[in-house]
This record gives sequence, C-alpha cells and structure tokens, in this order.
Amino acid sequence: MGKIIRHSVMLMWILLWMIPGVSASTFNHSKFDQIVKEYVDDNGLVDYNSIAQDKRFTEYMQSLQRARVGEFSRDGQLAFWINAYNAVTIDKVIKKKPKKSVRETFVPGVWTSTKFFTSREHIVAGKRLSQDDIEHEILRKQFKDPRIHFAIICASMGCPPLPRIAYTEENVQARLEEETRKYLNSPRGTRIDRAENTLHVSKLFDWFGSDFINKSGSILAFMQPYLHEEVRIFLERDPMISYLEYNWALNAQAPLKD
Repeated sequence: MGKIIRHSVMLMWILLWMIPGVSASTFNHSKFDQIVKEYVDDNGLVDYNSIAQDKRFTEYMQSLQRARVGEFSRDGQLAFWINAYNAVTIDKVIKKKPKKSVRETFVPGVWTSTKFFTSREHIVAGKRLSQDDIEHEILRKQFKDPRIHFAIICASMGCPPLPRIAYTEENVQARLEEETRKYLNSPRGTRIDRAENTLHVSKLFDWFGSDFINKSGSILAFMQPYLHEEVRIFLERDPMISYLEYNWALNAQAPLKD
C-alpha cells in the first residue's frame, strides 16, 4: 500500500510539472511572451482587439490563477507579479473597452480616479486581487525595488511602453535595468528646459518619491546612473525640478470593438 501511495504522489508531481504555469519551481510565461511579441508594436501600443480573440491569452490568464508563487525564487516571484499586473491590466481593458482612457468618466474629456485599478476582478495565485493590490501590497511592499514603476504598465501613454517580451526569472533583473534606462531617457521620463533651467521629470517621481528616496537617498541619486551624459551634465547646473503632466490616453493601436 505504501508503495502505491508513493507512486501516486510521484505521478501527481509529474503531472503538475507538465501543466504550463504550475511547476513547483518556475512558471511558464511563454504564452504571454508570444502575445506581447505579436500584438505590441515598437512604440508600446497594444492591439487589444486581436489579443481578445487569441486563446493563448485566455490560457495564460487561467494559468495565473493556480500559480504557487511561494515556491518560486525571488526573481521568479518578481517576474510573475510584474507580468500578472500587466496581463490583468490588458484583460480589464479588453473587458471594459474604454474609448479614450482607463480613467475616463461619463463626462467627455474628464479623466479622474476610477475603479479600473482597484476593483478585484481577477484570481491571481489563488487570491482575488486588483492591480493596486499587486502594486502596493506585493511589488512595492515585498520587493522594495523602485524599478518596478518602469515595468508595470497602466495602459496609458504616460506610463512606460509595454515591452515586447515577458519578464522571466532569468531576465527580470536585466529587463528592469533596460526599461528603467529607456523610460528615463525618453520624453515621458525627462525633458530639459535650458531657458528656464528646469529638468522636467515623470510624475512617477512625484507619486512614488519615497520609493526612490528610500532606495538611493534622493530622486536624482536614483536617476543619475541611468541618464544620458547630456542630462547628467545639465544636472551640474543645479536645475529646478518640475513634474510632467501625466498622459492618461489609452495605449491602444485602434479603438476597441464592441
């Protein structure tokens, strides 16, 4: 009887290992990688209409539900939660079909706080979570890595573009470095105004300033290693710092179909 039980347990673990996304030691992000490679362009604009019709995305969303994240490595967990945030955001856009912004209201042109980021509509790793839960309670609180602000995508033109590659345990550290560098050296991240001696920086540094200060001592100390030489030289002029207006326009390639 004992031998039968041992064989049954071994068979169960083998079967679990074969199911995408539920291995005890890693997670299969390949379907999400295929989705972003196929439906995100070089500017980070997303073809939500095509994703909505692709069963690979549905299967990936289902795999997120049963993930045993506690069994992943720290980098595996970090990659999982970044991808989960981005996938949940994509799925909400597909289902809610905003016309111009995820923050739009019934008043044309008025964008304000909505439940898009706070409503708990998805099961992720066995818990019902919102994007805010993933961002504030898991990513920010557990990992304390401010680079995540350049990796989680809010479906808006002001946020970092969605990369055409999924995060994995193996690539997450290199990808976070790359996405941070790209965003900070883009017009969304920094803009120089020499006439006014002002460096305009992303509103992300205003909203989450404490994350960058706790990590590096100051916002500029965090930014400097990533900035192009031109901007680092400009900082020697001790410029004023101003925050760019955040662009909440939807990052869609085309209007969403009803």
